[in-house]
Amino acid sequence: MTVMPPATARSNHRAACKNSGSNKEMRRRRMRRCVEVRRKMEALRRLVPGGGGGGGGEELLFRAADYIARLQVQVKVMQLMVDVLEQTKD
Repeated sequence: MTVMPPATARSNHRAACKNSGSNKEMRRRRMRRCVEVRRKMEALRRLVPGGGGGGGGEELLFRAADYIARLQVQVKVMQLMVDVLEQTKD
């Protein structure tokens, strides 16, 4: 169930961060937003297995989505196991 980005896809985060606004306040807000996005992406890299693999932001988001899907399946399996064990107790 691995979801992979297209081979030509690259994160456009840097390009968005480099674009300048028409005035200082817009540039400041944009830069603050870019710093916040970078900080959150670093936190996500630490959480997702294989997240530090050097891929771009888009690849990291695909890995995170895949990881979340696998965790959801694991939770469902564990819930089924609990349900079966509770039924056999009776």
